[in-house]
Amino acid sequence: MNEKQKKKPWAGRFKSELDPIVQKYTRSVHVDRRLAPYDIQGSRAHVRMLAAQGLVTSRDEEQILRALGQIEEEIESGQFPYRDELEDIHMNIEYRLQEIAGEAGGRIHTGRSRNDQVALDLKMLCLQTAIGWRAQILEIQKVLLERAQELKTSLFPGWTHLQAAQPLSWGHYLLAFGEMLGRDDRRLAFFQELHSTSPLGAGALAGSTLPLDPERSAQELGFAASFANSYDVVGDRDFLLELLQIACQLMLHLSRLAEDFLYFSSTAVNWIELPDSLCTGSSMMPQKKNLDVLELARGKTASVLGHATAVACLIKGLPTSYHRDLQQDKEHLFATIDAVIGTLEVIPLVVSGFQINQERVQNAMKQGFLMATDLAEYLVTRGTPFRVAHERVGKLVAYCLEEGLTLEQLSLEKLQELAPECGPEVREVLKLESFLRRRWHKGSSGLVSIEQQIAHWGERIGALS
Repeated sequence: MNEKQKKKPWAGRFKSELDPIVQKYTRSVHVDRRLAPYDIQGSRAHVRMLAAQGLVTSRDEEQILRALGQIEEEIESGQFPYRDELEDIHMNIEYRLQEIAGEAGGRIHTGRSRNDQVALDLKMLCLQTAIGWRAQILEIQKVLLERAQELKTSLFPGWTHLQAAQPLSWGHYLLAFGEMLGRDDRRLAFFQELHSTSPLGAGALAGSTLPLDPERSAQELGFAASFANSYDVVGDRDFLLELLQIACQLMLHLSRLAEDFLYFSSTAVNWIELPDSLCTGSSMMPQKKNLDVLELARGKTASVLGHATAVACLIKGLPTSYHRDLQQDKEHLFATIDAVIGTLEVIPLVVSGFQINQERVQNAMKQGFLMATDLAEYLVTRGTPFRVAHERVGKLVAYCLEEGLTLEQLSLEKLQELAPECGPEVREVLKLESFLRRRWHKGSSGLVSIEQQIAHWGERIGALS
């Protein structure tokens, strides 16, 4: 390739070489080379469209497609000659294409700008990422469902404000995360539908005078449609920011699960234990068994929140259309994708691997007056207004605290002294094992409802698998 061809694609207007410091500052190939597969895929669709429209010959099309295949092999094998002076992956591929295909390679950019090219590559990556995340979410839901079925009758102390509240089924607890992840999956599904629009053909901002067929390219690339407004689509990063926002919500759910499990497994609580294969130790304290993967899940969530905020701030300060500031969006996008994928990989191992310390849980179930609400609602069924019932049970709890007793240990006479509506059947109400039997309505933590939830998620997961 001669010296003229080695110049940057925009060099014609300039009289001097780019300063090396500026060249280093503006380069992005060390980051955006991750877009190479999408760039090649988009280039194939573009050159086929150009050939169909008579803008390149069939011979040129064949040479370009053959060269793109060689470039793809070079990248996959690690043999591709990346050049920092060519700024980004897009120009690196185009330069290499011209090295291989000669003059035909110089026709690939006909009717195309890096603006619509970059937007296309990013959108394809984001849509593919959404598909991958949904598949990973489905695997977590399968594990949650399996453990929920296994543990549906096993109780532990549920809490509000980190204070003992009511008994809770481990199955019901795990299914709650199935619901959270289900909402994340629906967000991603709508994301795929909303952003299935190809930018290819929009050019720099105003389209092209050439007889392009953007709809053809869109169909070949699997998009539902081509762009409706060229000016909008080249500067659009809604899809990128929205994916990061969905990532925030998804990671917040996983972070809350991580925090729960860290609490459950703490020395003071010790309700659950994770297998050694998921834990690490201390370099100084030989007795330590640390759940670093869950702490990192919390930490990576903070990073994802930061990346989403950074992109929002980046876009907030820009006029419409394309600006070079958007080069920075890739660093935040790629880091987020990696953090989410890694966290989604490790969480199923945690959910499937944790074991319950039944002795510790049973001891905890005897504390905190977990059946107090059931007792108050029992009094309601005996005709007592709820506020009156609430006060009476509160006084019973206060008496138990003074005497060092539990509600179950009170005699019927004492119960009737402070809550006259109590009958002999109150003994059954105060039994922990009655908790699952006495809840019937949809969505509750009763056994009937839990089995309904299990059936629902079983059908849904089966339909998505």
